[in-house]
Amino acid sequence: MEIVKSPNKILFTKSQEVTKIDDSIRNLVKQMLEKLSTIEGVGLAAPQIGKNLRITVIGFQPTEEQVKRNPFLKPIPKLVLINPQIVNHSKQMAVEKEGCLSVGNKEIAVPRYDKIVVQFQDEFGKKKKLKARGYLARIIQHEVDHLEGRTISYYE
Repeated sequence: MEIVKSPNKILFTKSQEVTKIDDSIRNLVKQMLEKLSTIEGVGLAAPQIGKNLRITVIGFQPTEEQVKRNPFLKPIPKLVLINPQIVNHSKQMAVEKEGCLSVGNKEIAVPRYDKIVVQFQDEFGKKKKLKARGYLARIIQHEVDHLEGRTISYYE
């Protein structure tokens, strides 16, 4: 499973809704989580592995070395979002530099809402709602951008 790089067309195409969550979708989610655990990223969207589906996975477990370099680094629990929709957000935004596995070594200043509410389904089809703020809200917005056909280059 290779990471798709810009300017691949799939990165700029709106992803299709998942209409049936079955074993093939659960297997894809499992593969995405495995891939995420082997790369230096905190999120992975299906288009980044060549799949035109509204699926993203998030999670991060810092190594001891990373925590030594940055004691404020916190783990992000694994999260599977199928058909995510941001249904509410704060008025406040923050602009921070972001990187992207599909864009290369560039970092781009991207405005994101400080707080969001996202509705989604998990890998078993259960509907969920999550309130997120700060870094987690930023990650979710970044991954939802991928599902909408946008990379961080959109903000240049």
